[in-house]
Amino acid sequence: MEILSILPHFQATLNALSLLLITMAFMAVKGGKEHLHKKLMISALAVSAVFLVSYLYYHAHVGHVPFKGEGGVRTVYFTILFSHIVMAAIVLVMIILSVWRALIQKDFIRHKAIARYTFPLWTFVCASGIVVYVMAFHIYTGGV
Repeated sequence: MEILSILPHFQATLNALSLLLITMAFMAVKGGKEHLHKKLMISALAVSAVFLVSYLYYHAHVGHVPFKGEGGVRTVYFTILFSHIVMAAIVLVMIILSVWRALIQKDFIRHKAIARYTFPLWTFVCASGIVVYVMAFHIYTGGV
């Protein structure tokens, strides 16, 4: 099987894993388990980095992937896709800033101040990425 054909499925799996890891990390820090939180967040960062590399590789080789849904569902799909892309760009900066404040500066007050917004945006980006994948590769495939 050609690598390009499996990458969207691999990327959706990575999105789901990232979503699971950041949710577990959130629960860990809320439960006072800072060391576990740190391990889970580093894992989520690694998974997200693999996702980003595979995503860039895929689109560098495949380019634009047309959506095959018709009618009103196109508006729904492109609304989700557009918000996903915009929020992904924003949250990437926020993730870098959150990590910088926690790991480099050891400034946990400022880390917490941005992380409270980073977490829900990152969650949205992971979840909306999965929705886009399901719509484009499983529901609206153009088949009969």
